[in-house]
Amino acid sequence: MKKLLINLFLILGILTIAQNKRFIYEYKFIPDSTNVEDVKTEMMFLDTTKDGSKYYSYTVFNSDSLMKADLERQLKATGSINVKSDMRKGNVRYSVTKTYPDYKINLHRRLSMDAYNISDERKINWKISSEKEKVGEWNAQKAEADFAGRHWTAWFSTEIPIQDGPYKFHGLPGLIVKIEDKTGSHKLELKGIKNITGELDINVFEAKEIAVNSKQFQKVVKEYENDPTKGIKQLQMGGATVILTGKDGNSAKVAKEQEERLRNQIKKDNNRIELDIVN
Repeated sequence: MKKLLINLFLILGILTIAQNKRFIYEYKFIPDSTNVEDVKTEMMFLDTTKDGSKYYSYTVFNSDSLMKADLERQLKATGSINVKSDMRKGNVRYSVTKTYPDYKINLHRRLSMDAYNISDERKINWKISSEKEKVGEWNAQKAEADFAGRHWTAWFSTEIPIQDGPYKFHGLPGLIVKIEDKTGSHKLELKGIKNITGELDINVFEAKEIAVNSKQFQKVVKEYENDPTKGIKQLQMGGATVILTGKDGNSAKVAKEQEERLRNQIKKDNNRIELDIVN
């Protein structure tokens, strides 16, 4: 009975801590394995509620919010919108949601004009070490695991009793405060914690998503890589024609430049966080 009460209090404590917290991570990564000097840095948010978490890029979220506001102003004023090629900022254009307490994982990603919800049922088998170190202001313990084609070393802190972490990582007896792959290509470290006021729904997405599994998404990615601008050369959105244009108004030139840019981007994006699946 005593053990049951202790476990109950522990669960209640975890749920209390998990409610409406924002964990801020610094993400350093090398997208192109042929250019290891080009290290990208992006600030990532892990927002947690009693029902689950959402991991996403602050840079992308802020950029997309500003772009949406600008396009809405254009539509209201002229009845059409001009999508400028430099509007979107940020490199991490996917997000990850987890549900509590079962920790079902879904990757949310756009390709061209479509949004996808990709389910992932793989388990992470951690090997916990007795080794400890200080990560920022948190006392942490070491754990290792192989996941998605990489070997990962994580540091978790029982001072933050949430079995979660950045990206798809979870399942340790405390929040993952630092994690790095063996090659040093992907590093994430917790830099701060904030309370989130008001209601927070981690499953709110602006676009209607297409639900697929990883195998189905592989096929979608191959089609996209064959023709990355197929869905955005010209489309109808809310009755308005959307055409990519540059400062000189030459839409054909910009469309060609956009295709070349995307193909070059695909070629250089060869060091993804997951090596054994496309993400």
